[in-house]
Amino acid sequence: MTLFKDIIELLHKNDCVIVPGFGAFVLKSKVASIKGNEFVPPAKHVSFNSMLKENDGLLVKYISEIRKISYKKALIVLDDEVNSLNKKLSKDLLVEIPSLGIFELKNENTLYFNPDLSVNYDNSSFGLKSFLKEPILQSIKKESSNEFQLVSNYLLRNAAIFISVIGLSYFGYFNYNNYIDNEKLKNIAIAQDQILKNVQAATFNLGELPAINLNVTAPLIKENSIYFSVISGSFRSKSNAKKQLNELISQGYQASFTSLNPKGLFRVAYARLNTRKQAASLISTIKENGKDAWLLIED
Repeated sequence: MTLFKDIIELLHKNDCVIVPGFGAFVLKSKVASIKGNEFVPPAKHVSFNSMLKENDGLLVKYISEIRKISYKKALIVLDDEVNSLNKKLSKDLLVEIPSLGIFELKNENTLYFNPDLSVNYDNSSFGLKSFLKEPILQSIKKESSNEFQLVSNYLLRNAAIFISVIGLSYFGYFNYNNYIDNEKLKNIAIAQDQILKNVQAATFNLGELPAINLNVTAPLIKENSIYFSVISGSFRSKSNAKKQLNELISQGYQASFTSLNPKGLFRVAYARLNTRKQAASLISTIKENGKDAWLLIED
């Protein structure tokens, strides 16, 4: 059948050729691969899809141009060849098409297609074939082996000597650097000890200081007196309370502790004043500076 020659020619330029009323020949791409020692180039192999039967005009137009007949007549010729193919399949149940594959009819209505995988329709791989890369085996004579062994021993011996020289050089350099570093540390330590001795041995002659007489009197505490305390905060930890107290004193406040909170908290006051007016004035000044304070009356 000349029909399949036309299909093969079209498959070299198209990935799908539909035979109206019969099915479509579709190309499937396969990338280059390596199987063991075999190198396989990229390829396109044909497959068959019996569901694609609608005429797309490609095959009919090609037959019309090649055989120089009208499109209508080419369609008739194509129908005749498809009918002949179907009759041959019904009779022989098997039809082999060179460069495409083998059609096999089973159970009177089931059509199987076994493609010819020896044909590569990938034009970019034209002329390329699979090939084997066998390992290269070389026979080495005994004399060559001995010579190779001598050369190897010579190279290994020289390499060992070279590595030893490098190792000794590095070891010497490393020890020298350690010696220098240790000497530097010793000198620094000696200098520090000398400085310490000089400081301890130094004397300062300030002359005779005049005697100072101090009259220290304890502050009088009025019994049953009332204090208007301006409170900065209450603390569960006494150490935190002391920190707050020292900070307020450093800021110029006459800070002090007040009586313990009923819950056992340590209260720190900016000041303990004798009048409510003094306390109110201090609270106003503190709040103007963006801080908080509150009044505690202690009696």
